[in-house]
Order: sequence, then C-alpha cells, then structure tokens
Amino acid sequence: MLKKITIENYRSCLRTTFECHPRLSVLIGPNGSGKTNVLQAILFLYKIWQDDEYQRFREEPITVTSRIRALFHVPPANAVLNASIDAYTDASNNDIVVDAKRRWTLSEAKGKKIAVQTLPWHSRGVIWYHRQAHARRPRQTLLADSRGRVLCWPGDKPGIIEPWISSSVAKVVQFCSGIRYYSASQFTNPSACPVSFEIEKEGPRSRHFRAPGHARTLYRMYMAQKNEDDKYANFMSMVGPKGLGLVDDVTFKEVPTSSIDYAVRVGGRLEKRRRCRLLIIPRFRIGRHKLSPNQLSEGTFKTLALLFYIMTEESKALLIEEPEVCIHQGLLASILELMKTHADRKQMIVSTHSDYVLDHVSPDNVFQVKRDKLEGTHVKHIRKNMTRKEFSALRHYLQSEGNLGEYWREGALED
Repeated sequence: MLKKITIENYRSCLRTTFECHPRLSVLIGPNGSGKTNVLQAILFLYKIWQDDEYQRFREEPITVTSRIRALFHVPPANAVLNASIDAYTDASNNDIVVDAKRRWTLSEAKGKKIAVQTLPWHSRGVIWYHRQAHARRPRQTLLADSRGRVLCWPGDKPGIIEPWISSSVAKVVQFCSGIRYYSASQFTNPSACPVSFEIEKEGPRSRHFRAPGHARTLYRMYMAQKNEDDKYANFMSMVGPKGLGLVDDVTFKEVPTSSIDYAVRVGGRLEKRRRCRLLIIPRFRIGRHKLSPNQLSEGTFKTLALLFYIMTEESKALLIEEPEVCIHQGLLASILELMKTHADRKQMIVSTHSDYVLDHVSPDNVFQVKRDKLEGTHVKHIRKNMTRKEFSALRHYLQSEGNLGEYWREGALED
C-alpha cells in the first residue's frame, strides 16, 4: 500500500505531504484548494511505469519538472521512490510524461538497505540496483527487469541474492501499474460516447487500449464479460433489475471485419498484409428498449462506470474524483457502502465536495485540504487540525447528535 507521498512543484502542490489511510482516504476542502492536484500527482506513479506511452517529439515541448517521493509498505520491507518527472499539460488538461528519473531505497525490517537507480524510460524498464559498499564487500550492481525479476549480480554466487529485494520491487511495480483513476468529468456529454470500437481478432489492437473516457470503459466491460469474470457477474447483478435497476442487460455484438495494409520493403518489394478485426457493438437493454451507449443519460453512464471501477477492476489503488456528481443521494449511499467494502482489497483515495459523502465515513478516513497563497496546498488529517479536546467533542457529537456531514456544514471543520 501507499503510506505517504510528498509532491513538489506540481501545480498548487509546492511541497505537499499526504499520509494516506491504508484503506479509504477522503479529501475535503473548498474549490481551488488542490484536491484534484493531489490525485493527479498520485496518478504519476502509474504514468511513469507506462514506458511505451511516453512520447517523442520533433519539437521539444515546454515541460515542468515535478518531484514525487512515495513511501510504500511492502511486507516485509518498505520502499521509497524518488521520481523526477518532466511533463506538460495538453489541451484536455491531461499530464503527458516526457521523461522520468526514478531512484528508490529499499529497507528490510532487519535494517538492510538497498539503494536503487532506475535507467531512463527509453531503456525499456531495465533497472540497476546498487548495493551500498561496506568494509568487506565493494559496491556492486544488481541487474533486474522492470518486474523485479533478478537477472544477475556480478561477482556473487547463485542463490546469494536476498529474495525480498526482487519480491519488493515486483510488488511496488505491480501496485503502481494497477492504479486507476475515475473522474466524473471523464464521462460528461454522453453523445461523445462511441457506438462501437474495433479490436484485433486475436486480441486488443495494442497492449494498451488508448481511447480515453467512454471508449476505454466500454472496452474494459467487454473484456471482463468475455473473460467470464466472476466480479463482472457480481457487477451485473448489482446494476441489473434485482439490484439498483440501472439497466436490464448489457451485450456486446462481435462483427468480423478485415482490412489490407501495404508495406514497401527493400528493393521496392510490395508486401500485402491482411488484418482480421472485430467490430464490437455495445447494447444496453432498459425495459423493451435497446440503446447504444450514447443514448444513456449522463448520470446512468457515470454510475455504471464508477461501479465497474469499484467492483471489477483488478486495480491496487483507485483514485476517485467527486463520486457524487450526477448521482442521486439514495444511490450514492449504496455506492459509498460498496466503496468501504471493496477498500479491503484495494486502497481508495476520494475527493469530494459533498457533506453527504462524509455522513457515511468515519473521521479516521477524512483529510482536510487547504491552500496557502505562499506555501501552496496542504493536506492534514482532521485530527491533526484539532486539539485532543476538540476531537473528543467531535466524537461525542457523532455519537449523540448528528453526523460528520452536518458537522462540516456547520463550519466546525473549517475552524
């Protein structure tokens, strides 16, 4: 799990430190305080491992260098990742990573420490580990791949490498690669949702399905259904007639198609290649009507997407921005209970403006976000913003008079 992250020089986060709850963290604060910036900075932990998504440019874009220091708990070790990230913001307000330098420190419970230097992204994920020199052994280098599998350690005999080193690295990389991000703004304007998408007949067109927003979610739903995932079956039971009643059924029609590509080889030889593809057509049945995705209401699609991310995605961490947008309060209560249940198997970090969300969480899960004109965004657990007497008064209020949302509405947390 992610225990602590420090963010430097990223938007309003000049030097922001956030100590996460191990299961569910809820960020509250006014507009412009930096809640979304904190979530986007955590998403960098995912983006810096997607080497093939880094872009090369004919003209060098104007980038900003941000720094991330993340502390992970990976039993039986702790891992600290220091990353220097060059990125720019595109027209859709997405951060595009151009380059990233990563340096880690791994520490075992017994006190052993390993310093880690990661090669640049264009070296395709090869990692070099530098073991600290001591009196009996000079400084040496361990070579491993991006999944943490040990390839060799020059000068050492086979089997002398401690297994916790490669195991810890593999788990951290798996965690970062499994971070997912949900924002209600991704699914604004349902008419932008495609009525179909194409994949290669033997698998996805590329290792990462690059279409954003609606199309990516539809693709993941299709793959989950095709793999006959038990989690997807539970998801359909939840959104179906016997659950929340959002839709009666979801189907994906497969239509085989083909195309011919031509490539010119050395000597002017023309090579013809036939590509077999599948056109995937999603259909949502509500009553007697069969609808395309772009015919669903905005609230329905946002709710389906949020529940899909919570219940089926094989993610290690889920970042959720404003889950309350376009969702009825009665439905939101069910979603919040699901979030608390699934937080046992994936770490969740949520930003919200809704006092109704606070009504369904414990004070132990709540963090207050403020922005100082000179020092930027600050994140603190609400308990650290209170004296012991004030926190005791809060607990008494929750037990005898009201809930955390009402306490926030009355302005007590702001004080």
